[in-house]
Amino acid sequence: MKTFPIIDADGHVTESLESLRKHLGQEHQNRPLFTSEAWDRSFGGTLGKRNEDPKVQLADMDLDGIDIQVVFPTHLSLNSEKETALAIDIARAYNDWLADFCSVDPKRLKGVAMVALQDVGAAIKEMRRAVEELGLVGVMMPTNVRDQDIGRREYWPFYEEVERLGIGLALHGGIRAAERMHGRFDNFIAVHSLSFPFECMAAVTGLIFAGVPEKFPKLRIAALEACCGWVPFLMDRLDEEFEKRGEKEAPLLKRKPSEYMSGEQFFYAFELEESTVPYVIDRIGAGKLLYSSDYPHWDSSWPKTVRMFQEREDISEADKRQIAWDNPQKFYGFKAAS
Repeated sequence: MKTFPIIDADGHVTESLESLRKHLGQEHQNRPLFTSEAWDRSFGGTLGKRNEDPKVQLADMDLDGIDIQVVFPTHLSLNSEKETALAIDIARAYNDWLADFCSVDPKRLKGVAMVALQDVGAAIKEMRRAVEELGLVGVMMPTNVRDQDIGRREYWPFYEEVERLGIGLALHGGIRAAERMHGRFDNFIAVHSLSFPFECMAAVTGLIFAGVPEKFPKLRIAALEACCGWVPFLMDRLDEEFEKRGEKEAPLLKRKPSEYMSGEQFFYAFELEESTVPYVIDRIGAGKLLYSSDYPHWDSSWPKTVRMFQEREDISEADKRQIAWDNPQKFYGFKAAS
């Protein structure tokens, strides 16, 4: 029995190209938008579901027991797009479409903006529009941009604006974002097992050693859909490297990397059956964790995600409420009525 309201910190919508085209500029209406890989993620449509109807989304949330859902895209991944003008237009079109989608019930559907960081100035402008005009509650940050480290200083003006807006910076890995890493594999089970956590580990490493959390102390960052068991390992690993090389190669840091990763700025989503969650809570506290359903993807446990989370006996009731209600509001920066 549910004893507290639930915020899904990472749900999805299955946006179609047909819907996006309606919002694109005229110059991109009749052209291919991006290439698609051929992995059979859903085993011929037998796993997960496709949905871009907000009324269906709300009904499916009710079926699972989700009160509020933060909505991310499914197919879109602009980090490797070679045509900058096209990437900018797709981001704008998606944000317009998503705002319409969430407008059906803005108290329950909270959209996360997409930007094209191939042009940092355009990304800042679009993020500002998406938050201040469209009402979106966060921004999706790729784990790399054209295979480049996101800790690079060229992205710092973007982080400065995220901090000013007071929204969450959501690191979200993906298959397209990790081609160089997973290109050695010829089956999807290996590709999917490693792409998301490895990419988030690389992104967090780049941000921390670059000094981003020190430079922007009010910036809130979450690693989503990447498990959480790697967090204590990476804390120890980065600390070890920092002890020997930090003074010369990470000079902006005033604390150990583990202190940033376990501090107020970082949050981490986890898999519902992940056995390491209690250990992670012992190391960094429940205040850094986020519940997510991953609806409606092939590997989601919908419509049982809330039940699976609530039935865990190795997480206290107080921690569960913090994870599923308090933490997402703290990360994204919105207030919800319980």
